[in-house]
Amino acid sequence: MGLRALAVRGFRNLKEQELTFPKTTVAILGANGAGKTSLLEAVAVVGNLASFRPGSPLSWVQHGTAGFQLAATVVRGEAELPLLVVGRAGRRLHRQLFRGGRRLTAAEYLSLFPVAAFSPADRLLIWGGPEERRRFLDRLSFYLRPETYLVLQSYRQALRQRNAGLQRGAADPELEAFEQQLAVLGSRLLELRLAALAPLEHALVEELDALEWPLSRPILRYNDTDAASPGSSAEVAGRLRLALARSRRRERARAHTLVGPHRHDLELVLAGVPVREVVSAGQGKLLATALKLAAMAVLGRIRKYMPLVVFDDVDAELDGRALACVLRRLGGHGQVLVSSAHEAMILPYLKDAVVWQISDGVVHG
Repeated sequence: MGLRALAVRGFRNLKEQELTFPKTTVAILGANGAGKTSLLEAVAVVGNLASFRPGSPLSWVQHGTAGFQLAATVVRGEAELPLLVVGRAGRRLHRQLFRGGRRLTAAEYLSLFPVAAFSPADRLLIWGGPEERRRFLDRLSFYLRPETYLVLQSYRQALRQRNAGLQRGAADPELEAFEQQLAVLGSRLLELRLAALAPLEHALVEELDALEWPLSRPILRYNDTDAASPGSSAEVAGRLRLALARSRRRERARAHTLVGPHRHDLELVLAGVPVREVVSAGQGKLLATALKLAAMAVLGRIRKYMPLVVFDDVDAELDGRALACVLRRLGGHGQVLVSSAHEAMILPYLKDAVVWQISDGVVHG
């Protein structure tokens, strides 16, 4: 799987242009503000419909334009897939997704061209809130079992309905109906997450060894705050429903559902202490990188494909030894796009890479 070509119009600070991508590692170099991050972000949006950079999707629309277009040619095996993402600015970003001339739903589109996106924002996997780690695990769950997308969407809809009922003081029978949905959907979501976590734990050990992790190995574990697991689907659903019923009085006061998988966390623990309390900035980035590499390894083993990699500001917060380990590890993952403002920092480790310079939003190959 790889990206053969990308045509960009109206995206961030990139000038309108068409690019052809080699099958190997590409080092994208340029000063701050030149467009490096925007280019990698465009590739991530084509694949994942999401950016690795925090902020509203409306920020993808170039200032002074009504929207953007990203047209890509993706190679899967012997087949070429023409993909198109069209964004239109309004009160929110309105998206249209196409494969060839056929319009797709997000669920249909997202399985076509997954992109493994690494960036300085990965620090949120270590120091951010539980939602960052849930999002990471749910994305891996989706790529392993596409059913995850619809389960998650249905769960969120039922959650919104119950929250709305709490806010307007709905009677217990109405809330019980939503609780039944939440319990069944939550049980399935928990099952899908744990199925993704099992191979991820094993892969993380291998990636930490390959990256010469300097500390003892952290433990990766799922924090099920309502103690719904383990058990069969029916047993887990029953525990979730009971927890929701017990919490109903407290939740009426807060007008918000406090029980369920939307409150769970994926924890990283080192010697019994959360890693965020003991690792340095560089160690945190190395650990977050290992976690994402582990997810890629799981996809390779189970789904038999390796996603394209984009790595923004690859040298940020890494010393020379850690950077060498990361770039060496990425070198075995097929098509890789890395960016840096520090040519002398990364090129010694990228002897066989294609080098692109970018300035004023234009790529010079």
